[in-house]
Amino acid sequence: MGFGKAFALSLIIYIALNFVFGMLVYLLGAGIDQYFNLLTSDPMFFIFSLFAPVLFLPGDIWVGTTSTGIVGLISDLMGGGTGMLDLLMAVLAGIIPALLAAIIAGRTAESKGAAFGAWLLTAIISAVVTLVFLGFLSADSTNLAPLWFSYTIIYGSEIIVYIVIILAGLVSGIFYGAFAAVSASEGF
Repeated sequence: MGFGKAFALSLIIYIALNFVFGMLVYLLGAGIDQYFNLLTSDPMFFIFSLFAPVLFLPGDIWVGTTSTGIVGLISDLMGGGTGMLDLLMAVLAGIIPALLAAIIAGRTAESKGAAFGAWLLTAIISAVVTLVFLGFLSADSTNLAPLWFSYTIIYGSEIIVYIVIILAGLVSGIFYGAFAAVSASEGF
């Protein structure tokens, strides 16, 4: 019962927080009305956006490059900080949902192993859902088709894109699974 409860709560919290942070990112950028227009104009992209943050590797979000992560925030601050709020919200949207869902999985699981496994399963399911929407249903979506096309151009093959998506979910699951295990109150 502890594993199932931890898994269900981590998945629900992860999806709910991605929804909230998606609204905040759109509120700061294109406008909140465009976010809700996705429900009617492109529902597949909307559902995809609830699971897609698992694709961002923890190192890219936590540390990043000159345009992402903490390094991007510092370089933007030193350069005048014109897009700092947008970048800050994007970084927080990549960190907070996974971190909070992993901690909640840890607090609701019966053991550290169950906590780790619950978040790992959440991350892998999120990656598989992202893969299904991006790889197999993207032809019916006006926003997913160009994204899928760009991924196949970057990686050179659809098979490699499938592998990268699954590995990204696995890496995120292991990274944030450690936070779940540490936050669990019982032993392995």
